[in-house]
Amino acid sequence: MKTSKTFTTQYFDLDWNRHVTSRTYERFAYSSRIDILNEIGYPIHKILEQGFKWISKASKVRFLSQQFAGAHLTVITETYRDKIGNLHFIQKIQDENSKPVCNLQNISILVDAEGKVIHLLDIPEHQEESHPVHIHLNDRQMEWNCLQHKIYIPFSDMTCFWNLSTEAIWKIFEEGRFLFFKEVVDLNFIHQTDTTTFFMGGEIEILTLPEPGSNVQLLSWIDVVDKIRFYFRQDVLDNSGNLLARMVDEQVFVALSTSRPRRAPVEFLERTSRFTRPQ
Repeated sequence: MKTSKTFTTQYFDLDWNRHVTSRTYERFAYSSRIDILNEIGYPIHKILEQGFKWISKASKVRFLSQQFAGAHLTVITETYRDKIGNLHFIQKIQDENSKPVCNLQNISILVDAEGKVIHLLDIPEHQEESHPVHIHLNDRQMEWNCLQHKIYIPFSDMTCFWNLSTEAIWKIFEEGRFLFFKEVVDLNFIHQTDTTTFFMGGEIEILTLPEPGSNVQLLSWIDVVDKIRFYFRQDVLDNSGNLLARMVDEQVFVALSTSRPRRAPVEFLERTSRFTRPQ
């Protein structure tokens, strides 16, 4: 099943670098996914009347081209289901010249009022043995040193399904990334070393959606530094220490003055060494 939908970015979609935010792309992609439900006979009002819920399970993203306000972006979506009812969305966002901007993959499910998965037979089943979207992250080892924070999950991030969207999960990890840079690296590092980092892509695995209004523990660490890039890991735990969600993202070091990739500054390696996974 293949669909397309076009959006226009606005000034309020820009981040502190004046680029369209990663969560804006996810918002566009989410809208396209919900439109597909509508097309196959499951509009929002019908879903809510019957007590059904839309639940996000995994997300994968790769950023390809920076965008600004006023960009006309088209989301092209291919949708499959697997044997247990998971819906796999493979989404490509391109600009008005058909240049690739962002690739997203998502796994979500629709469940009934009793929590049973609804098999949407109008969406074709993927026939290959491997799933079209596959995400699995390695377990964190207890001996690894991590930066820890208590994070409150605001009710204002709750969707009409009374749970968190993929975008809200992205937001938790984005907050953790900024906290890590503020407390471990120091935000003044950007100007002192003429170096910033660009978020190139990542994977998120959701085992259980955090509850709106709850407090969770966020653990952050660096998995590996590889020349011009590093891989940043985060786990979200409930108050009992159970793993709720986890992610890895790829960050590339970029010279602020030239916007070109550069090797990891020595200062960065020194400041983050105690929170870098032992090799």
